[in-house]
Amino acid sequence: MRIKVDFETKNELLHIEIRRKFVSFLKSAFEDYSKDFFDLMYGAGHQSKAFCFSIYFLPGVKITKSEITLPGKRFNVFFSTRDNLMGIHLANALLGRYNKWFPLADCDNQLKVLSVTKVKESSITTDAVAFKILSPVVVRDHNEKTGKDWYFTFEDEDFERIWKRNLKSELTKVFGGDVVGDVERLQFKPISLKKVVVLNYGIYLPCTTGAFIMEGEQYLLKYLYQGGWGSKKSLGFGLLDVL
Repeated sequence: MRIKVDFETKNELLHIEIRRKFVSFLKSAFEDYSKDFFDLMYGAGHQSKAFCFSIYFLPGVKITKSEITLPGKRFNVFFSTRDNLMGIHLANALLGRYNKWFPLADCDNQLKVLSVTKVKESSITTDAVAFKILSPVVVRDHNEKTGKDWYFTFEDEDFERIWKRNLKSELTKVFGGDVVGDVERLQFKPISLKKVVVLNYGIYLPCTTGAFIMEGEQYLLKYLYQGGWGSKKSLGFGLLDVL
């Protein structure tokens, strides 16, 4: 399920860490919508969030190292999820903030939902799909012994090895062990990619953006399209669209 949400801001200035501020806003919307659902999503322990999103600014936006200026005081957020029930919860939680001002955390601005619209998904019927990256892709190598993280972009030698390893771990929980071979056979072919660095929770993350072709089993291509690609998807990374 894909959802487009139109927002209005109280004033033109947004914090440069807009993803962080927006996640706080979203969590608050979930909590107001359903305490039980909020506890399920953000309660004790690490919970995987079955959605990803991308923030889209309209033409004319100005971005500096510290702030974002929106001359029209408008922006859009696109959500995607494989789980229709999750999509319904997302839509209902955001509809609960329709036409009402709510503050953004730790900054002098507020958000108001103007509309929530279901967007038609593209059909994936071939074993090769050209994707456009709507929100930067994060590929993370987490060392559980040291607790340290390393991040890779398409320029790095281990980029493909790490994202495939992570995807195998993620999808084994969904499809079982047979998925491992299918993931290994995925073929990643850059079209036009570039490295970007994004500030997220005080850390500068090297990310990949642009366009690429992925070849492989249709169910895997559909999973990447609906569920996103890479790490930190529920924090505003990894959303793909079909070119």
